[in-house]
Amino acid sequence: MRQWIFGCLVLCAACGKDGESSDDSSTGASSESCGDVDGAGGDTGDVPNLLGAWTTTFGQNLYDDGFCSVPGLEVADIQQFMNQVFTIDGRAPDGLYAHFGAETDLMPGLINANGGVVFTGTRQEGSHTLYVSVGGLLYRQPQTDRDEIRGFGYIGVDKDGADAVIDCWLQGDFRATRSGN
Repeated sequence: MRQWIFGCLVLCAACGKDGESSDDSSTGASSESCGDVDGAGGDTGDVPNLLGAWTTTFGQNLYDDGFCSVPGLEVADIQQFMNQVFTIDGRAPDGLYAHFGAETDLMPGLINANGGVVFTGTRQEGSHTLYVSVGGLLYRQPQTDRDEIRGFGYIGVDKDGADAVIDCWLQGDFRATRSGN
C-alpha cells in the first residue's frame, strides 16, 4: 500500500502545483494526464480540472430501504461522512483516487472526456462495511462561477462486515462544489 501511495505522489508531482495541469516537456506531463481530461481551453465543451478539494453534500433527496439504521450506525451517521471535504488526486482519466476525510479510505475513480466521473470504494464504520459509489457530471456552474460535480451517491451497508453481503442501502443525490474558488 505504501508503494502504491508513493507511486501516486510521484505521478501527481508531474502535474504541477496544487493539482494544476502543466504542459512541461521536462516532466512529460500534459493536462490530459493530470486532472484536466480534455486539456486547457475555454470552449463550451471544456471540462474543468478535477483535482483538488471539493465540499460535498449527499442525500438532500435521500431514499433508504427502511432497514438501514443499525445499532452504532444510524442513517444520519452513514450520510454524515459524505457531507464534508472530498479530495481528488491522481491522474486523469483512469488513475484518479478520492477520499472523504482520512487518507486511508481511498476510492479509485475514472473520468471521461465528457466530464462523467465516478468513484467507488469501501469504508469501515465499527463492525460495518460500507460500499460507496459516487459520481456525476463535472462542469462549470455559470450561476455561481464554480466547478461542480452533480449526480448520484449510493452506500450499501454490510451490517456485520463479515459476509460481504449488502444488507441495506442509502441512495440519493450527490453534489460536490470545488472548495476555495
